[in-house]
Amino acid sequence: MKTYRLKNAATFNITKTKFNLIASPATLGEIKVYKDFFGFDFEKLFLQKHIVYKLHIENQPEQVIQGFVAFKPSIGILLCKNMEVNNINKKPNPLYGNIGKAMIALCCKYSFDNDMDGFIGFEAKNKLFDYYKRFGAEINPYQRNGMIIQTENAKKLIDLYF
Repeated sequence: MKTYRLKNAATFNITKTKFNLIASPATLGEIKVYKDFFGFDFEKLFLQKHIVYKLHIENQPEQVIQGFVAFKPSIGILLCKNMEVNNINKKPNPLYGNIGKAMIALCCKYSFDNDMDGFIGFEAKNKLFDYYKRFGAEINPYQRNGMIIQTENAKKLIDLYF
């Protein structure tokens, strides 16, 4: 599986300095090491044959995982099962910003690279609907709490980081 570089995708909130992110497939060992930094059980998804990608800041020697995203290709769409930022990047005082947006862009890029035209689908918590709409997500009327990003808006996110 491919490793991706997302340019200027993370903002260090203390100084507003931007950093590149590296997204690459996570191993089961990495998921286990970081399980206490995330509220969701990515190990379960990994074992259910979802693809799990990790994101970390480029050229940081400790390579702290800033976010995980789990997805599974389907016919014509990438189904994103879960995406979550590291607890250090959550409110009220996130260390890095824009990690969530970068994960959405990564899913769109993966979708394009794998012949799904940038289409991604996911289930959103109600409180995040407006957040996802800012990136061009639309409500999927055929899925409870479902949202999709179609080709045109996927391209905008891809152009931003790739």
